[in-house]
Amino acid sequence: MLEQIRATLLEEYSVSQWVLLFFLYSFCGWCWEVFLYLVKERRFVNRGFLFGPILPIYGFGAVGILLTCVPVEENMALVALVGTIAASLLEYVTGFLMEAIFHVRYWDYSNRPFNLHGYICLLSVGTWAVFSAVIVCVVHPFFQPYVRLIPPVLAGVLAGALSVFAVIDTVFA
Repeated sequence: MLEQIRATLLEEYSVSQWVLLFFLYSFCGWCWEVFLYLVKERRFVNRGFLFGPILPIYGFGAVGILLTCVPVEENMALVALVGTIAASLLEYVTGFLMEAIFHVRYWDYSNRPFNLHGYICLLSVGTWAVFSAVIVCVVHPFFQPYVRLIPPVLAGVLAGALSVFAVIDTVFA
């Protein structure tokens, strides 16, 4: 399994393309969260801790799901299971570290049943199962041909520029 992940990491996309995918999914996650709060509260809420329109946890989550689900992508039940485990671990660790390091909690599932320290809960786990299948079967296949069309030099420039933007944004946030 690790060999398949390594092969995917090195052969499927260049490092710059993986960075672009990270930022693409970070932006998609930000849009998703803003949309949810627009519907819920009927006003714009920047759900990120950064000033720019990205939520890095979604970028890490999507890339992590893509990497870990490659060996099982033909079996949707396994995609949902493996993606759920990967995303739930990421959500738990990120929630714990954000609170431990920055003393903030961007989500709290303490009032939900079957939660683990308020960082994850049964509902979030179920959501990740659905998102994993949607990312692997619908979203990523849509974006994949476009990412591959980006010339390597342009991908490098874009990835570098977005990375610089993210670092500056993180410092000022």
